[in-house]
Amino acid sequence: MRQRLTAAAVLVSALGLSTTSNAGEPMPTRADRLASPGRSIVSEDTAEAIARNPANLAYLPSWELRWTGIGCFDAPQHVGCGHAVGAATPLLLGLSTGLRVDYLQTPWQLGFPYNGEDMTWVTWALGYKLADSLSFGLSIQHSYSGNAYLNDLTGLSAGVTFRPLRQLGIAIVANNFNGPATAPLGPNQQPLLDANYVFGAALRPTGRREFELGFEMRYLAGSQLSGSSQWIPRATLGLDIPYIGRLRGDVEAAHLPYEERRGFVASAGLELAYGRLTAGGGVLLGNGLGSSDSIAGYGTFAVSGYTSPGIPRLGTRSVSIRLESTPGPRSHIALLRKLWKIADDPTVDGVALVLRAEPATSYAHAEELADAVRVLRARKKKVLCSWEDNGAKALYVCANADRTVVNPAGGLRFAGLRTQYLYIKGMLDKLGIRADMLRVSDHKTAPEMFTNEHPSETAAHDHADLLNQYAAVFEKDVALGRKMSVPAVRAAIAKGPFVATEARDVHFADGFAFDDELDRVMSEMVGHSTSLGEWEEGPKAAESFGPRGKIGLLLVDGDMVDGRSETIPLLDTKLVGSYTIADNIQTLKNDPTVKAVVLRIETGGGSSMSADVMWRELAQLAKRKPLIVSMGSSAASGGYYIATAGRTIYALPLTVTGSIGIFYGKADVSELLKKIGINVETYKSAPRADAESFYRPFTEDERRALEVKVQQFYDKFLERVSEGRHMTKAEVDAVGQGRVWTGQQAIARKLVDKMGGLREALAEARALGGLPYDAPLRTLPAPDPSLFERALKLAGLGRAQLMTLEGLPVQVRDVARALAPMVVFKGDIPMARMEWVPVEGEGHDEDGD
Repeated sequence: MRQRLTAAAVLVSALGLSTTSNAGEPMPTRADRLASPGRSIVSEDTAEAIARNPANLAYLPSWELRWTGIGCFDAPQHVGCGHAVGAATPLLLGLSTGLRVDYLQTPWQLGFPYNGEDMTWVTWALGYKLADSLSFGLSIQHSYSGNAYLNDLTGLSAGVTFRPLRQLGIAIVANNFNGPATAPLGPNQQPLLDANYVFGAALRPTGRREFELGFEMRYLAGSQLSGSSQWIPRATLGLDIPYIGRLRGDVEAAHLPYEERRGFVASAGLELAYGRLTAGGGVLLGNGLGSSDSIAGYGTFAVSGYTSPGIPRLGTRSVSIRLESTPGPRSHIALLRKLWKIADDPTVDGVALVLRAEPATSYAHAEELADAVRVLRARKKKVLCSWEDNGAKALYVCANADRTVVNPAGGLRFAGLRTQYLYIKGMLDKLGIRADMLRVSDHKTAPEMFTNEHPSETAAHDHADLLNQYAAVFEKDVALGRKMSVPAVRAAIAKGPFVATEARDVHFADGFAFDDELDRVMSEMVGHSTSLGEWEEGPKAAESFGPRGKIGLLLVDGDMVDGRSETIPLLDTKLVGSYTIADNIQTLKNDPTVKAVVLRIETGGGSSMSADVMWRELAQLAKRKPLIVSMGSSAASGGYYIATAGRTIYALPLTVTGSIGIFYGKADVSELLKKIGINVETYKSAPRADAESFYRPFTEDERRALEVKVQQFYDKFLERVSEGRHMTKAEVDAVGQGRVWTGQQAIARKLVDKMGGLREALAEARALGGLPYDAPLRTLPAPDPSLFERALKLAGLGRAQLMTLEGLPVQVRDVARALAPMVVFKGDIPMARMEWVPVEGEGHDEDGD
């Protein structure tokens, strides 16, 4: 019988055994805990699971304290009116626990064995999540009462819940499987606490909790008194009302073999929710309560550490996001996701971006942040930008805000965009080092920094064109955001850099404010008094059953190398290894919950072999799941190579891409060794055995052979692009040969499919994977600190305490970054790498992640 002592009581057992022949005065037979009206053993993930199904505690998103009370107005023969208070919380590693106390008022007119004595149950439960779709739970309950027959009863219960699909869940609960406990009744024994088993299923046709139908069947073994077993069916209904709460109802019926009539109890109620509070109540009806006109009422109240889907928090608020260092690629993605979630939060009416550093490492990242600001404004949020002394990327992002304020003593360090390329041949000559390089075309300008003292004519043209592309997009976007004309923006930029008043006078800022005045400014913007606070998403109740479908987000960030990924902290250099990425691609391919994958590329390339290894794994992945490419700051050379495995390629207008080409070379240090008195004697079995040695230059014969190999590697590059982009090799070669393009140039040359950032790429991945808007991400590779950084941590030091490149003078820092490839890459591998292209308005402090 369902929890027969309970008012929800849909206790059909209340129809049960009678001490008289009067069928209208049934006598309940089981001492059980308070009922949970309208709640299913399959889906109930609150503290009510302690009594309904302990396995469901494993799905509790955060702590909860809950009270339920049932009052029987005119049913003195109904067992189970009373109160229950329960507390539950997740622990760790998928384990959750809960404790509940039930105080039950027994019916005073029934006499033996209740004799008008109340009773109390104490229940302790544990739930363990074996997998996203499978959980197991155990509980033990013990009774306390002044009645000897009701005192010192102990029951053991267990439950299993399986949620294989978003639309379906099933559960089995064995209640009091250690029973029975009985009380004498004439010549027979009356069961007080006996084993019973409940089988349940719940359907969510839409795949979400907004509408749910539940079905349960309770099996009661036959007793000495009844002489036979029985099945008791029950149905439940749950319906979410957006921004209000949830309607609940159930009906339970039983055919008692020793009586000719059927009995039932039905409940209906509404649970209101606001933020982390829920409260509600309802009624119970049916002859199972004692007679055909019996009625009972119930109420419930809960406070928890989580919110229910679609339920707003208390009131409205304004939030602040403060940046004191420039986000690296991972932090940039985290910041974007945070802004998107804030945009979907109906309780937020104002967002302040407090920028105490440049908000992006590149103009492509700044474009994505500007897009996020526009999304916030489209969702009716007021956006305030504040800076003290910042640069071009802050202007680019803040141009899209509702208002920009500057510290009165601050300014804007910006007077136009610039690119700077280092040529170190003169230094190498003085050292006695000669860069011996071969390349596919003059457009593949990366080797020139080692072989030239000045850019070639082709390189100078390409560099100027790239900068002009940046300037044109920058001026247009700032003009749109600030509601100025492009000529006006261009004229204003020429007057920079700016102190605060000058920035306001040229309309790059709207006013002035110190940090302690931002609350006032935001209050003016939203139209009511507000105080800025931090935004936290907080845990939410799950909307669907089973393992949720995910989007895989694969991040390729750093110089591409053969082998495993690692980080060189002192050089601020990240190496993304082909083996590491290949392993992570395999993980995403074999994860059944990952329905689509977004490849996020943040690299100018590196080893051509590593690019081909990654490409092969990505191509295999794309045969199994949709693969969408999102290009970040740069996806060039080897970075573009791997992009061609994708179904759709998204690029931002200022993404650096293309650079389809190969170069090969080494550093000849023979003259350096002579200067310092070192002689190298080489013995070899074949003429080219030491061709890749650093101790001599290439011979003419070797150069001719290497030129053939470079062409072969380039031909393979063309083949990959041709296959992925559905172009002929001649068409690819016409836009290849090492030429670098911006995203907006690349789309016109069919190297890119669509303009857009990570937001658009994720949206297409969700659509192709059949996933909802809030589908979670599985991001790989996971952040993995280097052994060096781990050693520093053990020593009590952090990376920020080291003298990294960011702590060096700008000139030294740029030289070190430019020379990093000579430290990172071996001299005997073909390179699909773009030269380092810093496009700056001013410098930044990057957080390195």
